[in-house]
Amino acid sequence: MKTTAIPNILVIVVSIGALHLANMIHDELTIERAMGPVKHLSDARHLIVNKDFNGAIKEMDDAMMQMRVIERYADSSSVAHIERAVQDLEIVEDEIRSDSLVVEDLNKAFFNALNSIAHVCMTLSENNLDQGERFKAMRFMNATFAEMIASLKFVNTDELRHKEEKVIGHVREIIDQMEATNYTFRFDYDSINHELEELIDN
Repeated sequence: MKTTAIPNILVIVVSIGALHLANMIHDELTIERAMGPVKHLSDARHLIVNKDFNGAIKEMDDAMMQMRVIERYADSSSVAHIERAVQDLEIVEDEIRSDSLVVEDLNKAFFNALNSIAHVCMTLSENNLDQGERFKAMRFMNATFAEMIASLKFVNTDELRHKEEKVIGHVREIIDQMEATNYTFRFDYDSINHELEELIDN
C-alpha cells in the first residue's frame, strides 16, 4: 500500500503545481483588484478623521498589499510610480504611529497612490484596445476615470485640482470617443501619459 501511495501523492502534487503555474500564466488583473486600493484608502481617510488610527493603518496596509499585486501588471514607469507611492504611504503610517501626522503628507501620498493605479489601468486599457479586447479596454478606462475622481479628495492646491480635472476631462473624452467610434478610436497615450505623470510628480 505504501509503495502505491507515494506515486499517487506525487501525481497530486505535480497536478496542483501545474494548475498553479497555469493560473499564473493566464492570471489577469481584474477590475475588482484594480479598484481595491481606492476603497481601502477612502476608508483609511474616514477612520483618520474619526481618530481610529489603528483601523486606518490596517486599511492602508491592505491598500499597499493590493498595490503590490497591481504592480505585477505594470510597465516599468508605472512600477516606479507605485513604488514611490507605497514609500510615501509608509511614511504616513510612521507619522500616525508617532502621533505626528502631517495632513499635507497624507493628502499627497493618497493622491499619488490613486493616480499611480490610474496610470496602470490606462496602460492596460490601451493594450486591451490594441488587442481587440474592447470590453476590457472600456472597463480599465472607466477604472482610470474613477480612480482619478477619487484622488480629488486629496488635492492640496487649487492649481493641482485644475490640472487633475483637466486630465480627467481628457479621459472622459477618450471614453466617449471609444463608444462613438465603436472602439476604433486610438487615443494619444503618450500625451495623456505625460499629463498623468506630471500630476504624480507634483
